[in-house]
Amino acid sequence: MKHQKTIDKIRSGKYTRSELIKLRGNAESLQKKGDHDAAAVIAEIDVATPTDKTIVFMGFCPGANFDNRLDIEWKEQGICTFIFLRSEQQLDRFNDIWPGDLIVLKKRHQFGRTMLLYGYGRATGIKYDQDNNRYLEMDWSAQDQIIEVPLMGCNSTVDVRTIEQVEAEMPVEFFSWLNQPAQA
Repeated sequence: MKHQKTIDKIRSGKYTRSELIKLRGNAESLQKKGDHDAAAVIAEIDVATPTDKTIVFMGFCPGANFDNRLDIEWKEQGICTFIFLRSEQQLDRFNDIWPGDLIVLKKRHQFGRTMLLYGYGRATGIKYDQDNNRYLEMDWSAQDQIIEVPLMGCNSTVDVRTIEQVEAEMPVEFFSWLNQPAQA
């Protein structure tokens, strides 16, 4: 295969998130020009784990209405979706989530102060539905304890925070809830 070196480098985990995004764009261009082998590069990117370290805090209640909660369905189906397609900024954030990224389900609790966390999981793959909307395959944790933590400015549906930001803002209880030690 003519793209084997690129595929091997993707598998090695040496690409950053931004490099994978650029590489995917290049592979899609090649595919449109008739390079059928570029599909293998795209498929490898869709399961790659980037070197960037972030946590995605993801809202799950369309219209901020708890009666519309999607987290139960997501956990049952092993997926995570984003349906607020009018928000280009949030759609871009969602489209920047890659396999290996940690997603924490959150709902704003005390306005401007706290949020409740309802679960977490890791993205394991990227898929597209019949309308070509991107969604994530997920490995959701069985964690069912709900905890209250600082809001950290997470007011959008899709909020990406660096590990450094999370370490600075979150209490020790957050990392216990994740069943992992704080990296500080």
